[in-house]
Amino acid sequence: MAFKSKSVKRFSVRGFLAAILHPFMTSPTDAPGVFTLGDSYNNVGDWHTLLLNNELSSQCELERLVCCKCTTSVEHEFLLLHFRHPTQHHAVAILVLDRTSRSDSTENNNGNGSSRSIGIGQSTVVSPSVSATPAHDSIFTTPNNGSAIESYLTNRYGQHKYLCHLDFPASARPSAMQVSVLLCVLRKHSPTYHLWQYQCYWYAYTVWEALKRLFPGCRETTQSEGRSRFCGQEVRKAESVEAVCELYRAEWARFENAAEERRRAKEEEVHRLRMEGLVEGRAQRQAEVDEERRQKEEERRQREEAERRADEERRQREKAEREYEAELNRMRARMAELERRAV
Repeated sequence: MAFKSKSVKRFSVRGFLAAILHPFMTSPTDAPGVFTLGDSYNNVGDWHTLLLNNELSSQCELERLVCCKCTTSVEHEFLLLHFRHPTQHHAVAILVLDRTSRSDSTENNNGNGSSRSIGIGQSTVVSPSVSATPAHDSIFTTPNNGSAIESYLTNRYGQHKYLCHLDFPASARPSAMQVSVLLCVLRKHSPTYHLWQYQCYWYAYTVWEALKRLFPGCRETTQSEGRSRFCGQEVRKAESVEAVCELYRAEWARFENAAEERRRAKEEEVHRLRMEGLVEGRAQRQAEVDEERRQKEEERRQREEAERRADEERRQREKAEREYEAELNRMRARMAELERRAV
């Protein structure tokens, strides 16, 4: 009887423990703007500033990018950014990124952890006479819990689906700082929300394609069709990927140069303080040496003075002894002379 061979999956103690302990691992809250308690809102400029002020936040790495689409109303598109914590590697935070028109968007910047629907009416999309308005490019942190995140997205966007995801290899993951620089570049490139060029479809598409080009080696997986489409029809949008990539490269080079200048300035300041400390330390040490020398000189002087006094006392004692001996000899001679005369 022939038996079919079966592949046996090797048992991994580390994987087993990770599977058991993962639900009990608390999500860190030490990286503002990425890993925080509850959910929060920032426009992309404020998010960039937030990362600048926290080294841990800026070092979080983008592991996965997910393109999502609302299935009702205007079929709004938005992105989910999965960031891995730089030190607590079990932790992943999911951020939401999208573009809306400023007049129609609902912000969640009150700090109470609540969020509401974006509230973009269908007439806004189908009317070709809508003029350009300031764009609202925003990024949201979410509760770091699977069911809570899904509830959060449904509450904010309504029914939605996942179109595709982009996975970055561990060796080529963009940092949160690099992503924030790219988003700032997009903001400078197209600060207005224009229905036929710079809408949510353009924004999600450009972020997606720019990251693909700037950080090659990622793996793209399609789950559902319909990207950049409204009611099945492709939406016209500006082709800005190449221009945005060039702007990003220039901006990132300036950012790195500025960071290098800050690093050198910091090193020079540390060196200066160290040299000042050395000079101050040498001066302090010299003062200590001088004081030690003065104390030794004083001790030597006192010792010599004590020896001089001892010598003087010894000479006075010897002199007194000699005088006493001489007087005693005189008395003896006188007694001897008296004894002779008496005889």
